[in-house]
Amino acid sequence: MSMNDTKPEYVLEIDNITKIFPGVKALDRVSMRLKPGEVLAVVGENGAGKSTLINCITGVLQPEEGQIRVDGKPVVMRNPQVATDSGISVVHQERNLIPTFDVAENIFFDKICGSTSKLIDRKWMHENAKPLLDRVRLDLDPSETVEDLSAAHQQMIEIARALSINSHILLLDEPTSSISIKETDMLLEILDELRAQGVAIIYVSHKLEEIFRIADRVKVIRDGKSVGHAVPVDELTRDKLIEMMVGSREMKQAFPSHDRSDAPYVLEAENITSKLNHIPASFNLKKGEILGWYGLVGAGRTELAREVIGIDPIKKGQLKVNGEKASIRSYKDAFEKHGIYYLSENRKEEGLFLMHSIARNISAVALKRIKNKAGLNSFKKEAALAREYADIIQIKMGAPEDVVSSLSGGNQQKVCIAKCLVTEPEIVIVDEPTVGIDVKTKAEIHKLVYDLSQQGKSVIFISSDLPELIQIAERILVFREGEIVGEIENDKDYDSTSAKIMDAILDN
Repeated sequence: MSMNDTKPEYVLEIDNITKIFPGVKALDRVSMRLKPGEVLAVVGENGAGKSTLINCITGVLQPEEGQIRVDGKPVVMRNPQVATDSGISVVHQERNLIPTFDVAENIFFDKICGSTSKLIDRKWMHENAKPLLDRVRLDLDPSETVEDLSAAHQQMIEIARALSINSHILLLDEPTSSISIKETDMLLEILDELRAQGVAIIYVSHKLEEIFRIADRVKVIRDGKSVGHAVPVDELTRDKLIEMMVGSREMKQAFPSHDRSDAPYVLEAENITSKLNHIPASFNLKKGEILGWYGLVGAGRTELAREVIGIDPIKKGQLKVNGEKASIRSYKDAFEKHGIYYLSENRKEEGLFLMHSIARNISAVALKRIKNKAGLNSFKKEAALAREYADIIQIKMGAPEDVVSSLSGGNQQKVCIAKCLVTEPEIVIVDEPTVGIDVKTKAEIHKLVYDLSQQGKSVIFISSDLPELIQIAERILVFREGEIVGEIENDKDYDSTSAKIMDAILDN
């Protein structure tokens, strides 16, 4: 073999990439290297520039400066097809499937679009989809429609589609944000197999336990800049990595609990069931309390919340609000008649109008506050309201007129919280409010929730993150397979409370 045939040390090289948006330098001379058969984790706070970097590598965005080399050769990523032709595939945090297409059609979507033939060989697609589904541990019929599948299954199909291109560079942006622990374990096993086959992987995640489990090296980006070189994972500790990400140590102190023995009940459920949930559920919530709902993905927490707020109306049992029987037949009833606000786990599809302004999103639930004397919406009042709440909860934004989709994930979540605060609710149900959120923003959201309770508001905090719940909740209800299987008084000691929760899950 001649010197010219020697394979380069790196399959992907990023040199001094700079990307500027109006008023914001999203990436500032970021560089990194990726080796064959390596998992390189890219971490940083929301807004640090991770997704922007992914979009530059895959041709969605074009940088103002810098160079990208694939297999040692410079490549100008003019569009996503150039990236695909270069052997790069990506799995984004937000799913990009066609709901009305079947599984096989989604897996081979790029082949369908690129084909010059008017005929689509469905038999070929279905036959070749099966091995790819096997690789991601999915026992599905390739002819099944994607919109009928769970979020977790849809995410695994995204990965199967990336594998169908036979890429040697795979980029994953928060791939486990909507899948269970078991499915996460499967994904990491799949990545181990791909690494052994020589596939190079960039893995973007906020979940530090995944980083330490799967990564070979870790690259930190903070405020659009590289924080040193990529560091071998065995040279890092969790605290050191957090310090590199945020510039300071994580806020670890638990929020104090309060004596609620004399506090009145603001919400009581007695053996409630619905059309979609036939297992009776009973619980209560006191004034000023933060009540945690813990369970794994699919444990039934969101389903119970949807019963309470009338999206899936209660068929049997009784619900009381402030001691009086309540018949909540829609979210409008919950919101307008009883002051119950639900902050959805799906902020992209249920929480925000992505192509509307920040101001319009925040004011949408408080139209009375932005009317002028003529009874019309005032853009000036709308912008002032947005600035007021942006200051309260520290939303990093340009102008109130900017579209919400231009914000980072953490700041989008803060806009959702601002919408909630504008309504001045009495009861707030927050569903997985910190999924995909960086450490610093997570701490800020915890503080906002705690402040609500200090103001006498009552909060149901739904989370699959046990340390998070132990930090903030006063009581914790444990869910398993659609049923409440335990109620734990939280003494804010991780070891003792987590042991009690695990006992409740395992004893049932």
